[in-house]
Amino acid sequence: MKYERRALLGLVILSWSIIGLRAWNWKLDGERHRCVESPVPVGWLLEELNEVHVSFERLNRRKYAGSAPRPKRPSAWIAPIDLNTADSAKLEGMPYIGPWLAGRICRFRQALGGFYDVEQLREVWGLRAESADKLIPRFHVGSGVFRRLCVDTASWGDLRSHPYISNREASAIERYRQYHSFDSVEDLVRAVLITDSMIRRWSPYLRLCENSDQSTSPP
Repeated sequence: MKYERRALLGLVILSWSIIGLRAWNWKLDGERHRCVESPVPVGWLLEELNEVHVSFERLNRRKYAGSAPRPKRPSAWIAPIDLNTADSAKLEGMPYIGPWLAGRICRFRQALGGFYDVEQLREVWGLRAESADKLIPRFHVGSGVFRRLCVDTASWGDLRSHPYISNREASAIERYRQYHSFDSVEDLVRAVLITDSMIRRWSPYLRLCENSDQSTSPP
C-alpha cells in the first residue's frame, strides 16, 4: 500500500509538471498558443498519462514476479545400492531405515540366502508399505541369490530353516525323496501340495545336487 501511494503521488506531480511546462511553452510562442484562446490539449495529456500508467503496471508485475518463490532444483541422482551386499551401517544411512530395521533386513537376507528381487524387501517385518514404495527404487539385487539348498540331500533342519519352507513342507519333501528321485525342482509339485506360485518362490533357492554331481563326474 505504501508503494502504491508513492507511485500515485509521483504520477500527480508528473502530471502537473507536464501541464506547467506546456503552459509555459504556449506563453512563449505568442498569441497562437495563448491559454485564454486555446484550450489545454487534453488528448495529448491523456496519452502521456497512459504511458506513465503502462510503465507503472510493468513495474508492479516485476515486483510481484520477483517475490514469487523460485522452483526447487531437482535432487541429485543417487545410484541404487546392492541389497545383497550392503551392511547394516549402509542400510541405516538410507531413509526410513533405523538400526533395528537394518538388522532385520540383514537377518532376513541371511536366512533366505540372498534376495532375487527387490520386491522381497516388503516381506521384512516392521517395514511399512509406503516406506517400501520409496525404498525399492533405491536398491538392486546385484548378482542375486548367494546360497541355495540341495532339495535332494538337505536335512529337514536345513529345509525348515528357510523362511519360505514350513515344518509340514520340509517333512513332505523328506518323505517324498525317500521313495522317489528328483529330476528337477519342479518335481516338488508331486511331493508337496503347493501352487505354481509357491514353486516359483522356492525355485531361486533350491537346486539338485546329486544329479548335477553325476552329470559332471567322468564315466
